[in-house]
Amino acid sequence: MMLQTWFKIFFRNQQKNWLNILINVSGLTLGLAGLLIVLLYLKEEKSYNQTNPNKDTIYRVNVKHRANGTWFVATAGQYITYENEIPEVERTLMVDNDYTSRVLSSGNKSSFTEKVITTEPQFFEFFPFEIIKGSSMKFSESRKNIALSNVLAQRLFGNDKVIGNIVKIGDRNHIISCVYKISKNTHFEPELLVQFEEPFEVNWGNHNNELFCKVKTDIDEVALKQKMDAILINKVYKKEAESEGLSLEAYEERLGFREVILDKLNTIYLHNTAGRAGPSGTGNYQLLMVLLGLSILLIVISCVNFINLSIATATQRSKEVGVKKTLGSSKEQLMLQYALEILLQGVISFILALLLVELILPYFNEFVNKNISILNLPTLSFLLLITILVSILVGSIPAIYLANFKTVEILKGNVSKSKRGNLARNIMLGIQFLISGFFIISIFVINNQIQFMMNKDLGFSKEQTIALTMYNIEGNQYKKYKLVKNVLSKNENILDVTTSMFVPGGGFVNGTGFHYKDISFNSASNLVDLNYTDFANIKILKGRGFSKKFASDTINKILINETTAKRIGVYNDPIGKKVRIGWQEDDEADLEIIGMFKDYHFDGFENKIEPMFLIPWESFDFVRQWIPAIQFKLKTENINESIADIEKFWRANIDTKYPFKYEFLDQKFAKTYEKYEKQQTMFLILSFIVVLIALLGLFALATLTIQQRLKEVAIRKTLGASVKEIMYQLIKSFLKITVIASVFLIPLAYYFMQNWLDNFVYKTSMPLWPYLITPIILVTLVFFVVGLKAFNATKVDLIKYLKFE
Repeated sequence: MMLQTWFKIFFRNQQKNWLNILINVSGLTLGLAGLLIVLLYLKEEKSYNQTNPNKDTIYRVNVKHRANGTWFVATAGQYITYENEIPEVERTLMVDNDYTSRVLSSGNKSSFTEKVITTEPQFFEFFPFEIIKGSSMKFSESRKNIALSNVLAQRLFGNDKVIGNIVKIGDRNHIISCVYKISKNTHFEPELLVQFEEPFEVNWGNHNNELFCKVKTDIDEVALKQKMDAILINKVYKKEAESEGLSLEAYEERLGFREVILDKLNTIYLHNTAGRAGPSGTGNYQLLMVLLGLSILLIVISCVNFINLSIATATQRSKEVGVKKTLGSSKEQLMLQYALEILLQGVISFILALLLVELILPYFNEFVNKNISILNLPTLSFLLLITILVSILVGSIPAIYLANFKTVEILKGNVSKSKRGNLARNIMLGIQFLISGFFIISIFVINNQIQFMMNKDLGFSKEQTIALTMYNIEGNQYKKYKLVKNVLSKNENILDVTTSMFVPGGGFVNGTGFHYKDISFNSASNLVDLNYTDFANIKILKGRGFSKKFASDTINKILINETTAKRIGVYNDPIGKKVRIGWQEDDEADLEIIGMFKDYHFDGFENKIEPMFLIPWESFDFVRQWIPAIQFKLKTENINESIADIEKFWRANIDTKYPFKYEFLDQKFAKTYEKYEKQQTMFLILSFIVVLIALLGLFALATLTIQQRLKEVAIRKTLGASVKEIMYQLIKSFLKITVIASVFLIPLAYYFMQNWLDNFVYKTSMPLWPYLITPIILVTLVFFVVGLKAFNATKVDLIKYLKFE
């Protein structure tokens, strides 16, 4: 009977205050839904490499140099020596630093894959994918043996026999030794594993491949790193210092040592030193933390709304409290009753949040390119626990306030005059304005930085330019490129044709040593055609670019960027200086600088422009197989026709096996700041939700507050107060709270947004206008929402509220 009475009182109160309940439940639902999505996303990202049984004993070896930053690639010398000379290292593995593309042919069947990894025979000792057919031992027996994923095997052979088949890749035959199934969420997801053709020999200069070390359990990571560094010093730097006639200390001071930094496989996806986990992607830990922080703020503002409206409506339940106290109800009983009411609303919000996430999750998965499922019991259990704790917290504050009403005051009708509820309400409302203002400022600042990146002069031309991927590794790539250029340059719709090793937006591709007198460092090595600087409109600041008029340009000439010129101290007079690069043999002549070009962004805005040199493809024979793409500058009038002409010629004369894949250069470069555009979108959505919840809460609170002051309005109106005067009296307390919240808002928002901007090497200066306009927006919203209710209050029926006075 008692429970039945409680439910009756509960539902009658909900009917009476349906707007408050709607706002409370909807706000908490949105908050819980946002938190659940972020928790599911975080768990998904943390799951990478967790199924690997060796995850705690495998490290990737990164190399850091004070002048060249941190690389995720190591040398063959480290690969061979660490296993042989460091007792803690049980096994080492070399893996190609990125996916490559290949066509596999078997009889009259063929298949193309873009996920090929070149590695060593012991690959499966480090990454023990589930073997479905064949054996990993067979894979390690010969360098001609290859391994296929079950997806590629099905694509190529269907249900036919796979193991033992001979497959042709390029001009070499390989034997399929095993078929494996890729583990879920690993930073390696190769469809094809091939092996390096020859065993590695000790080499300390070329950083081309990723190095993994399997170590003994419970090793001292610091001591291991010190031993790895010591090997570099003893095997490399002592000899180099002796050849330079320097002491080891003097060599280190002048040129610096490379330092080993270890990334644990267990955490490499989200926490890595070189900004890259693997070819299948890298987690964005900062974005995860931002989203988690924003979802917590969303929960906070929902709770604030809940508490604020609950306190505001408490006076409407004062008679209920007074009667119950008179009938003998204790404070504890009253507090428990009210807390249970809030808990019930919290459970309803939890159920609605699950339904909302189930509806949103497909779109979110598409947005972040994941396959996240809501069916995750630990996460759902954690969210239910959060819901219960939040409900208890939210319910306890107004419950304590409500239960502490004095019976005498209640029966005299004096509860509404108490200032305790007003102070709590004002604090809660101020917090809402603070959070809402932070989101508004964030949107303005993020949008300002995104626009800065989109409109910044990149230092090269990318308009009407397509980059056609040159997959085919068979034959002479450079010869094929020259054929394409000679024929298609005559097409009236094609303005120019060129190629470069660094395609803007493609990231760092290759680097080598750069030496001038006693200065040495690693530089980006960009191989180009002679017309590249004109094609890309790269500005030559001093000297000249390459030209067909000078035969020596393809023999011993080089262009350097501003950063390189500053690094070697020749910025004011670089022309004619003689330099050497790491590709040169000892007996080869120095290269002569003939020009200095303006720095341009070839690797997005997160990365600082590094030293770079340009050198013609003809300068070195061995590099002519490295052409990644051919670039075409097209007329704007007939772009589709031009691309069709290129494809027709390509299919007939260059390649029939590989896909015809191209990308507009401006779209390719835009991918370098795509993740920040996603942050912008998420901030925009969350900001809209937060501001909407705040406005709905403000509307409900204004309704209750003004309703309590209708008698005051009637008296002022009777005494001759104008509509403006009455409205001002009703609005001013809300405006005062807004102004106070803005005082706290501006420094807090500035601090956090400046930290966000500091993630960019190239960033806009912090704009001041968002900090000026946001308080105005908040005040305007208060005027609009509260003013609407205040204006309606001025039309109050005087007789209704003054007839008992």
